[in-house]
Formats: sequence, C-alpha cells, structure tokens
Amino acid sequence: MKRYKPYIFCGKQRNTNSFPCENVRIDHGHHQLNRLLRKGFFQLIHARFGTSGIRMLPLKEKWSVPLVTSFHGCDSPGTDRMRKHKKSLQRLFAIGECFTVPCQAMKRELMKHGCPEDKITVQYSGIDLDQFTYKERSFPEEGPLNIIYVGRMVEKKGAELLLKAFQRLQQTIPQARLTLVGEGALKNKLQKLSKKLRIDKHVEFKGALSHQEVVKQLERSHIFCLPSMEDRTGNQEGIPNAIKEAMACGLPVVSTFHSGIPELIEDGRTGHLVAEKDVNGLVRKLIDLIRQPETWSELGRNARAKIEADFNRNVQTEKLERLFDHVIQEHEKKESERPFFSVIIPTYNRERFIGKTIKSVLQQTCTDYEIIVVDDGSTDHTAKIINSFGSQVRYVYQKNSGPSVARNTGIRLAKGKYIAFLDSDDLFLPHKLEKNKKFLESNPNCQFLYSWYYEARRGKKKRLVSNIKKITNINEFRFHLYRRKFTIRTSTAVIHHSCFDTTGLFNSKYRYSQDWDIWLRLASRYRGYCQKTPLVVYRRHHRKEIPAAGRHPKIRKTAYDLYQWNKATLNSLDRKYGNHRTYGQQRKGMYNRP
Repeated sequence: MKRYKPYIFCGKQRNTNSFPCENVRIDHGHHQLNRLLRKGFFQLIHARFGTSGIRMLPLKEKWSVPLVTSFHGCDSPGTDRMRKHKKSLQRLFAIGECFTVPCQAMKRELMKHGCPEDKITVQYSGIDLDQFTYKERSFPEEGPLNIIYVGRMVEKKGAELLLKAFQRLQQTIPQARLTLVGEGALKNKLQKLSKKLRIDKHVEFKGALSHQEVVKQLERSHIFCLPSMEDRTGNQEGIPNAIKEAMACGLPVVSTFHSGIPELIEDGRTGHLVAEKDVNGLVRKLIDLIRQPETWSELGRNARAKIEADFNRNVQTEKLERLFDHVIQEHEKKESERPFFSVIIPTYNRERFIGKTIKSVLQQTCTDYEIIVVDDGSTDHTAKIINSFGSQVRYVYQKNSGPSVARNTGIRLAKGKYIAFLDSDDLFLPHKLEKNKKFLESNPNCQFLYSWYYEARRGKKKRLVSNIKKITNINEFRFHLYRRKFTIRTSTAVIHHSCFDTTGLFNSKYRYSQDWDIWLRLASRYRGYCQKTPLVVYRRHHRKEIPAAGRHPKIRKTAYDLYQWNKATLNSLDRKYGNHRTYGQQRKGMYNRP
C-alpha cells in the first residue's frame, strides 16, 4: 500500500523469512488492538475472513471505527464452518460497513445469505507481474511434456482428480510428466494413490517451495492444471492466485467451472474449463490441448493480457485504497449525523405527566440527542399530547405489550451511540445529558452509567437519594446488585447501544423488576459507573406491594448462572462485601422482599 500503513494483528506468525512484514502484533485477546483503538490510532479495521469480522464486531462498536470484512472462500456463509455462526453473521452484515469478495460468485453467495448488495465490492486479488516473465510455450521436440499443479494438498484443489485423470492421459501420451507443488493434509494419501495407480514414476511431489522456486517450476512447464471443486464441507475457491501466476507466465491452463474461476478464464480463449469433478472431461480436455500445440501461443498471450488488465497487484491495491477512502469518509459523515443519545420514553396512559417529561428533555443544555416515545397502547390523551411536539419527537404506537417490549422497540429504532432511558412520569434535570456526555467522553471504557437522583412523592419536596455507590470492582458491583444493596433507577441509566447486542434486550416476560434483571445481565460483561450527583427526578407513586416470589428467584438464577458462581463463591462474597450470612441462610429469606 502507498497511502495506508497496515498493522497486522494475529494469533501466530510463520514464515517470517519468506514473508517479511512490518508491524505484526501477536495479540491473542485483542488487548493491544483494543488499547490502540481507544487512543484513536486506527482509521479502519480490515478483517480478513468472515470469522475475523465477527470477532471484530465488539471492538468496532465499542470504538465506533469502520469495519471492512474480506471473504475468501473457506468462509463462505454456506460452509459447515460458518453455519454455526449464522446469527453472528447476520449481525456482521447489518453492522459492518463493507464486504469485499474475490469474485462475482462469492458476491452472489453473500447476497443469498442476507448481505445487502450495496455493501459488497468485488475486489480481485492481484499478483506482482514483475515476478512472472511471459514466455510462449511450444511442444517439446524431445524430453518430457511437463504438466504442473500448484496448490495446497486439500480436497477443494482437486489434486486427487488430477492424479486419476493423469493415469489415463499417460497411457495415451507416455512422455507426459506431472509435478505437484504444495503441502497439505492429503499429501500422504495422494502419494499412496499415485503408487496405487502405478504412475508414481511419472509424478513428482515437490512439497512446499519458495516463491522463487515456484516461478522456476512454472518456467520449465508446458501446461498448468488445477481442477478446483467444492469440497464436502461447502468450502470453495475464490479465484486461485496460482492460476493467475501460471497465466502471467504464458502457460496454457486447464481448470474448472468453479466459483470465480470462469471470471478469470474464458473457456477456449484464455484457457480451458471442464465441469467440477469430471475426470473424463478433464482427460479429454488435456489430451485435446496437448494434441493442438499450435493454440498454445494464442492462449498464453490472451491469458497474460487478462492478468495485466484485471489482476495486476498495483492496480488492485490502488482500488482497495480508494475503497478504504470511501468507507472512512462515509463513516465520518454518518458519525457526524448520528446523535450521541437516543432518549427512549415508554409510556402508557400518562397524559398527566408525559408533556412535562418530554419538555424536560427538550430543555437539556446538551442538544446532541433524539427522542423516541413508544406508546404502549394508551387509551387516554397521551397520543395527542405527544403529537403536539411535532418533529421534535419520534412517536411510535404499539399494541399494549408491557414496558419491556416498549423499551425494546425503542432500542431497535434508536440511532444514538448511547441509550438514555426516561420513564414517562420522571424528569431529566436540565444538565443531565450534558454531564452524562462529559463523563462518557472522559471515561471511554464506560458502557453502563447511572447516577444519584431526587425522589418526589405527590409533588412534595424532593428527597436526594445518594446511597447509590460508586464501585470499581466488578465482582463487588455484581454482588451489590444481586443482593439489592442499592437500586439503579431506569431514568438515570445510560447504556452503550452495542451492549444490548451482547447481553440481549429487556425480558418481555417481566412487567416488574425488568430493570433489575437487565442491570444484572449487563453486569456479566460491564461494570457500572456512578455519577455521584443527582440528574433525574424520580416520581414515586403509592401502590400495592407487588409479590416478588415468582419473579425474583428467576432473575437471580439468571445472574447466578451468567456470573458462573457457586455456593462457595457467593459465601465468599457475602463475607467480603455483605452481611456475613452464608449462602444457605440467605437463600431461605432472600426472595420474600418486594
């Protein structure tokens, strides 16, 4: 690359002598990458293979950096390998900015599995033409006729089919020799097959060779053959670089109608193609080609011209850099238009309060927000009051389904980086969002924020509730939430939008205590941060006590399982942070509280 400086993050590094590369970081847990993203060091993440794109989603969302994911073939959505990632793949397609594929066939495959067409770019893999000297081929006047295969010894490369085809070809053209370059899991099996077919004297397994040695082998050869196919797991090729390199050298090439190969080889003009897994067709095509050496020069010239036009490394690299430019520009534009907060207000028959609640948001000193009001089937004048605010509020009406469903509707519609919840009878103090934003920008690791608040009863004087602790240890934070040592009011909570992708939305089965349940689930991944200042007025209403016996045990059990606690762990936490009662003693009465 000329205009971008790549840093490579991987699990291990091999072949450093053959492939020297700067800025390689061995980073198993992505800790180094996370630290550099936090500092704003990178403009873009380029994930090679779909599985890497999935692994990069949390970092992409956490640090709001654009993500380009390149699919290659073994990561095709239809493979056994990728089927287990189906849900994650759909999230990747929805959230990732751009996806590159090595051929039109792979583009169709991604679209088939739900990737939007306008996010997909066909990015051909280029080769360095300076390393491959063009040479016209002719039938050897004496000595062997050399057929070469270059590729890994894996099923999709079709080496087994080539050996079977070569056995029959060799009977017709005895001076033919076959050279196989490459290593892989099937090498021993293929060597045994060549002996079984009694062609081992005419077949040479070269193993893995340096790039320079591969070029020399191509130079000595007359015909190149790679009969690629889809393997039993659904694994496919993109467009093999080995074929491009052979074509750049002027070799007549025989391959298959597989994946993107027909985009490289025009049958009869730049090479020859046969059907996948068709041994008979492969034998006929090779024999016909050998018997028509007068066609080799024209095939070679056309092949070289095709590589120069569409598969030149310098041209393709420049194209990739332009793609990066576009993705970064679009991301910056989108980020500039994206609100910092989405204020979500679920409501049901709150005509007495909803107007004041909305006004408390509109009067904020920070204006970087959107307001989404989800009306959960109100039958009073709630809708009329909300609509009086016009375009300042996004109004959504749904059938009465409970507060959890209403909040979830708002989360799904939200465009903001952070979700700020507000119950429809509570109020934001005028500086609430401004102080939240300042805190979040100063603490980029914070995904889960809450604060002190004022409590109001029947319009009487407000009471400051400041017993909510600032806890820095996540185990202590989980414990105090679990034991209900303090209560996080929903209207004080601000959550990073991406958190709901990892921990799920509000549980629609809970009409009460659903906020406590979501805080406990969030705590399985994120430690809450407390702003020790009142930012909300929480309106308390007199109501009958709600039995908790059926609901609270389920909520606690969910958290207990998520935290991977056991009795010993909980007893230890009780001794360290609690009232020193053991797990068994606590369990007898812990579900009787409202």
